[in-house]
Amino acid sequence: MEEVTTREQTEGALESTARWRPFLLRYLRPRTGTALVLWRVEAYTAMPLALLFVATLGRWPGALAMGSMMAAYAVLFLYLLEDEPVLDDIRVWTGRWRMGRALERLAVRGDPGGTALRTAMVVPAVMVLGPFWRAVVFHLFRMRRAVAYPLSAGGSVPHALLWTGFVLGGVWEGLIWPWIKRL
Repeated sequence: MEEVTTREQTEGALESTARWRPFLLRYLRPRTGTALVLWRVEAYTAMPLALLFVATLGRWPGALAMGSMMAAYAVLFLYLLEDEPVLDDIRVWTGRWRMGRALERLAVRGDPGGTALRTAMVVPAVMVLGPFWRAVVFHLFRMRRAVAYPLSAGGSVPHALLWTGFVLGGVWEGLIWPWIKRL
């Protein structure tokens, strides 16, 4: 009985892997795979690390330390995702949706209005998105390297000042630290 169950599970796993094989061979290249692994590492360690920085260094020095670390991630993600075919296919996929078509038209618009709209999109992209998604958006907007790298790395500092310094630092100083002191 156990042999039959094991064989069925193995065959099911092989069929599942066979379905994903063309996808993985096309998109999961070493640089893309490294970017995805580092993205998950960054995502899982960002909050505990930010809290550690705020608790040990203080609210604003901790935010600056977090900003410099996220700037390094931002540059690394931009580099790893450069010229990857998965981003071209994401552009094609987003072209099927109304919002995606609007963003694609915005990315290729060369007139002063398009430049102004792309410039206006930088602020929400920098302040809301983390380093990985910021790199994806900047690549989808086809930003030049000379523009994307300084914006992404430099944008990590105000992003960290807002989210680590203001939000997390406020929660730490207003709620968590007074509660720990009372214990």
